[in-house]
Amino acid sequence: MKARHSLFGALLALTPLYPAMAAEEITGPEADSNEPVRVLPSDGSAPVITSEVFNKLTVQTGYGPENSEVGRSREMFYSLRYEPSFAWYSPEKRWAKWMVYGRLWLNYDSSQSISTQNENSNSFDREQPEGWYAELRELYVKRNLLGDDPRFSLSVGRQRFSDDYGIWWDDSLESLRFNYNDTFSRGFFAVGQKFYNYNSDVNSLADSEERTTYLMGEYAYRWSENNWAGVRLMHENDHSDHDVEDRYDFNGMRYGLFFKADNLNVSPLFSDYHLELARLDGKVDSTVYDRPTNAVTTSTGNDATGWAALGEIGKRFHDQPWTPRVALRGGLTDKPSNENDGFRLNTIQSDRITRQGSYSTRLTSSFVSLDLHNLSYYGISLETNPTPRSALDFRVTDLRLRDADGTLPVRVDSDHRNKRDEDLRKNNGQGSKDVGQMYDLNYYWKMFPVAIDGKHLDVNALVSASYLNAGDALYTGDDYQLSVGVVISY
Repeated sequence: MKARHSLFGALLALTPLYPAMAAEEITGPEADSNEPVRVLPSDGSAPVITSEVFNKLTVQTGYGPENSEVGRSREMFYSLRYEPSFAWYSPEKRWAKWMVYGRLWLNYDSSQSISTQNENSNSFDREQPEGWYAELRELYVKRNLLGDDPRFSLSVGRQRFSDDYGIWWDDSLESLRFNYNDTFSRGFFAVGQKFYNYNSDVNSLADSEERTTYLMGEYAYRWSENNWAGVRLMHENDHSDHDVEDRYDFNGMRYGLFFKADNLNVSPLFSDYHLELARLDGKVDSTVYDRPTNAVTTSTGNDATGWAALGEIGKRFHDQPWTPRVALRGGLTDKPSNENDGFRLNTIQSDRITRQGSYSTRLTSSFVSLDLHNLSYYGISLETNPTPRSALDFRVTDLRLRDADGTLPVRVDSDHRNKRDEDLRKNNGQGSKDVGQMYDLNYYWKMFPVAIDGKHLDVNALVSASYLNAGDALYTGDDYQLSVGVVISY
């Protein structure tokens, strides 16, 4: 890693003002409750808005393993991101038939460490640029009021797909999307494929992302005031060439159900829940490099099936100091029968949790990134609110393998991974299922918004400390990561 002491010193000079790592805040017209709020004039009139510009500045720094791989030497990492976005409406925002939206990243990254604020954080094969770079994250045209009905819209271009849990979609790609949004139901259907990264340093796609077409859809129904249920599906068609850098070419379906609720007052046992059920079914072409013989072999048409279930159930005690919330969390995948089998995430999915009005984290911590493959985990979290606009949360999670001799679901450096594979070959398996225990501490703070020139200035901050008590399956020993930063949105 190149030393850039002057910039690092500038970033550290900023952090005492807002001592925290960046929590993800999405700005722009698609941000719903996170959209910067305009302040109405004192006379009660509503201004006519035909265009808007949004700004977001993210500063973060931390210390942890290089490239976020467990077992690698630790280093200091830091990044600076300015994220401008714009929206144009015709004839005006309140009843816009047409909208054009764009979002840009202007970044400085000292290393390839993956942050929880980054979309597409599951694409481990993608080359991560270092130093200064720019990237076009979104640019699309949206037609609202289809058939003069405010429930229907159509958008085309490079646009972001996201949800509370990133296991279905958490990335931007070129797509055509039909949207439906009503009081008690919502949904969409989209077809898309990535062509470029639109990045000034790394524009070409990774081998694992090339020539893959996606059909995606969702329908959700609000069956009571605070309860939602829905179905999701994704057809993935990877028609890229067979390559050792792109080991799995999948052609098939992912489909599943979800159930979620918040602010429930009818049950004395729980106040919220979120459950995700997903299944994978299709064919895999596998290209494998055999290190001892230096040979590359490809097998086609392998059956690939799998499932995953994950979620949490929580209880908030509103009448107690700091309004604590206790939650039980867990996840489970199938036990794969071979290396081609079993549930796994693709490159536009992730293990991020990005709830509106809160900070982004991962399924088990802000440090260890998971692939939902050959994995079971369970844990407990304690969440508190020391003040109305702050949160202090602690989580403990135990991670285990479903198949002791199968692949690891966490990012481990190549030396430790190869050592484990070699031991499994010599001993004909008999590996350990114990991945380890994660301890995660987060402090989140959000400033009371300030009205400036008719819009709100928002500042939010997050401090994270994560520790991995490594189990025998990892071969790496214990590891940890500390991070600190701030997000300013206007």
